[in-house]
This record gives sequence, structure tokens and C-alpha cells, in this order.
Amino acid sequence: MATRPIVAVIEADARDRRTLRSLLSPLDAEIHDFESAESYLADHGRAPGCLITEVTLPGMSGLDLLRLLRADSTPPPVILLGDEADVRAAVTAMREGAVDFIEKPHIDIAILRRVAYLLDHQGAKH
Repeated sequence: MATRPIVAVIEADARDRRTLRSLLSPLDAEIHDFESAESYLADHGRAPGCLITEVTLPGMSGLDLLRLLRADSTPPPVILLGDEADVRAAVTAMREGAVDFIEKPHIDIAILRRVAYLLDHQGAKH
């Protein structure tokens, strides 16, 4: 039996974590959610096929986590979620190697399609 890929979701707000889990539920993937970057880093499970993180988190920010993960030789593809008006964070995220930056008001339209694509193309250049 093949192992299902993992999608890790880091979101401080419990309601937003539930919403993301619900949006991602049609995928044939395990959804692991975390309330902070630190709780994600403390988890020693399998590496995710995709990581979704809020830009603004308590403690380590999503951008700081992205930088830390990019120092690894095989980081997972990272999607950052942010406010619609946060152009600076979006530009920084893309320069730091995020595969996408999705504005929070548009998550329901874009997130499922983008994560499905990333999981289907694991191992390929994103």
C-alpha cells in the first residue's frame, strides 16, 4: 500500500486551520495542522509533500520558517498565506523560494488546485 503524501498546514487561528483542512479534504493526502512554526519544527514525522503557512504567526513568522527550510538541501514546496494588501510579504516570499503566495480572501479558489498540482508533481521543479 502506497503512503499518502502529507500536507502540513501552519495557522495560528483554530477556525482558519479547520477551514483549510476542510478545503484540502478532497485530496488523497494526510493533512497535519500546527498552530505555530515552532510546533511544526518540533514534529518529527515524515516530511510533507507541501507546506502551507500563514505569513504572520506568533513566534517565528512564516517567512522566517521559509528561510530556515530553504537552508535544508531538500525543503518541501512552501505556499504562504497573507493579507491581500501585503505586497511586500508576497514579493519577499517569492524571492525566498516560496512556490506561491495566496491572499487570504482567495484561499478557497486557489489552494486546492495549487496543492493538488504540487503533490502530483513531487520531485519535479516547482
